[in-house]
Amino acid sequence: MEVTTRQGLFALPHVLRDADVRDVADLTVELRAAKRDYAATGTGRLLDRFGATLTRVPGLVPAMFAALAKSVRLRQLTGTVAVTAVGMFGAGGGFGIAPPSLMPLTVVVGAVTERPRTVDGRIEVREVLDLTVTFDHNVIDGAPAARFVATLRDVIESAEALHALHNGPSGGQPDSCSE
Repeated sequence: MEVTTRQGLFALPHVLRDADVRDVADLTVELRAAKRDYAATGTGRLLDRFGATLTRVPGLVPAMFAALAKSVRLRQLTGTVAVTAVGMFGAGGGFGIAPPSLMPLTVVVGAVTERPRTVDGRIEVREVLDLTVTFDHNVIDGAPAARFVATLRDVIESAEALHALHNGPSGGQPDSCSE
């Protein structure tokens, strides 16, 4: 999430626990509360006072990540997947540069743009979502990572998850999706 400090906008990470079993509304409430309340925390006060200045010290950020990467406890506290969205900053396509993180998987969600694609041997204009997926090679090998990305692409392109959500667990009426 992005917060306003005296020195301007600053990206402030927030860990969402159990995001895989919580609904979107619940996660949204938590993120909005964290953004609203950050200034009342010690981290918020330090960030407001020193955040932008400290990030300009040459070598400090890489040294901080190198030190944090060696701490098992900090890895447990930071979570396993980082998701950031940059698509709202422009209509152009392309890819995102994953920020340094302690998470073994980072997903950067870009913009949805219209682009020519081949469909059944014809060129058609289709909506395309740019995603950048970055893996920590110390945690996962390239082959399983590539299979994961291929499966993710298939699920997104087929809207399989949306069909499952819409049709409910029994394939009948929707259980959590309005018509």
